[in-house]
Amino acid sequence: MIEKIVVGAILHNAQGDVLLQLRDDKPGLPYANHWTLFGGSAEAGETPDEAIRRELLEELELALPLTFWKFYRCPIRSIDGVITTNNHIFIGQMTRELSELTLHEGQAMRYFSRHEVADMRLAFDQHLILNEWINTHD
Repeated sequence: MIEKIVVGAILHNAQGDVLLQLRDDKPGLPYANHWTLFGGSAEAGETPDEAIRRELLEELELALPLTFWKFYRCPIRSIDGVITTNNHIFIGQMTRELSELTLHEGQAMRYFSRHEVADMRLAFDQHLILNEWINTHD
């Protein structure tokens, strides 16, 4: 059985708004044109910590302190007996303005308030994890 490591970052500003990425709208791309956390898959030999730091550099040219928050098995990306996808979620507080970031992957990026996020459905059911974080962190 294959074990895949996926990483994601809940990036929030001082007001508690969460930065999300709008996935590309390409044929065949899972959850095309859906909002998602920044992140991706770990490369061979990479730890989750290394993977999230690489992903943020590649996607946003962003380096910031991150804290590991949660590990979970992703039911959307896992198939019993075939592949297990283990997600590692990190938290980071943004200190840079959106205008200072360069988006290299996806169609757009935007801050969403906690109220807006509560009503969203994110790619890979990430809204469940994001809402859990919102409900446990004021």
